Amino acid sequence: MTLSGHARLVAPDLVHLPAFGAGMPGGVPVLVTFHDLAFLANPRWFPLARRIYYRFRYARLARSATHLIADTHFVAGEITGRLGIDRDRISVVYLSAEHTPATPLPFRERTGVAGDYVLFVGTIEPRKNLGALLDAWEILKREGLHGKLVIVGRFGWEAKGMRNRLRSSRDVVWTGHLQPELLASAYSGARLLVYPSLYEGFGLPPLEAACYGVPSVVGPAGALVEVYGEISAGVIPSSDPSSIAYALATALESHHDRRAIREFSLGFGHEDMARSVTGVYRRVLER
Repeated sequence: MTLSGHARLVAPDLVHLPAFGAGMPGGVPVLVTFHDLAFLANPRWFPLARRIYYRFRYARLARSATHLIADTHFVAGEITGRLGIDRDRISVVYLSAEHTPATPLPFRERTGVAGDYVLFVGTIEPRKNLGALLDAWEILKREGLHGKLVIVGRFGWEAKGMRNRLRSSRDVVWTGHLQPELLASAYSGARLLVYPSLYEGFGLPPLEAACYGVPSVVGPAGALVEVYGEISAGVIPSSDPSSIAYALATALESHHDRRAIREFSLGFGHEDMARSVTGVYRRVLER
């Protein structure tokens, strides 16, 4: 049964689409969450069919929805600037992360990674800027840095040769996708998280790392600077490898208050997010 069919059957007061995939039911207020507009910011980051689908689907949903939720103020600005939606039709609700106890041992036993490691978590795709990160890692290795760079994430789409580079680069371990328990274990043992993404709607990995007191080097994506700028171990000012290498080297040589980082993460709990979303529901229904 379609979403419209379900809506007719249960007669809801409001329908919330937490992503853009479903059809729009009629005769009921509809709230849609927009996580990012990366496909408009740089269409070349996406395969052709996907970018065409996103372009028409997102614009149609944004104009038809009663109200929109954006992950960050950055995304809200993107919706207004790129889709022409009035700002008063958009509410900002930050995402949340699970605070699950974990130790590094299961990850180390599964992967054989010993000693210090810097961690990256995310889908392997162009906007994550992994090519520049690997270039930066080579710079740091030539300067005598010890330890490994661990890349966690499934392969999405990327320039030809990235798979081979991930598998052959010096002191780089690509694990592929990890189940939640092993991912938590990987976070808990990391010395640092690096997240040099060019564009994000929120960027969950730095928050997930913060749950374990792990500092992050982030940027240059605007949403990352918005959410993590004040608590990060460093903000990467541009996309080039030398900027990433310098930010990483500086962070690795600095002291970080891991207790303060964990406390920061506590402000992004699931209950906080749920309260914010239900508050949006009330405001929409009261109009």
